[in-house]
Amino acid sequence: MDLLGPHFQVAEGLADGPLRFSHAVPHGIGGLPFGSVMLTRVDLGGRVFVHASDIQLLETATIDHILDWAPHWVLAAGPPLYLGGLDAGQRARARANARRLAAGVGTLILDHHLMRSLEGLDWLESLSSEVGRRIYCAADFMGRTRQLLEARRRELYATMPVRAGWHVDYARGLAKVEDFALFGA
Repeated sequence: MDLLGPHFQVAEGLADGPLRFSHAVPHGIGGLPFGSVMLTRVDLGGRVFVHASDIQLLETATIDHILDWAPHWVLAAGPPLYLGGLDAGQRARARANARRLAAGVGTLILDHHLMRSLEGLDWLESLSSEVGRRIYCAADFMGRTRQLLEARRRELYATMPVRAGWHVDYARGLAKVEDFALFGA
């Protein structure tokens, strides 16, 4: 806490005006060393938005908690389909949890891990078809063109290579995104 100064307050499990914060929920699968995240509930005057960062739809208890908050809109991280360690049972559980969320909320936005692969895009489209209504990614919801940059990483690096050491320099503050031709032109 010293790093963030004396004004930093832990919000876990607290409510303040229109904001409510959950206790820690698993970052993906509970019991693994991936840590935890908090859900955030925002009451917008009788309409509720829930941000469920990095839950990956893998824990049924987390989905129960979200639905208990009776949200109108939910923004959640979908499952990391690009990871080889996600087995068939976990994929099925994520799908079932996504269907439950879709049935229990007005608008469901799934993004983050889900949109890191082209498989995730197909998963989102088939989920929409399965539940009979549109499930959005963040770009769809904002009316923007989908830019699946991580899903197209190999292709993009082939067409816009970076110099050796650029990533390390960027992490150290010694390089900028403007160094790429795309941004500097």
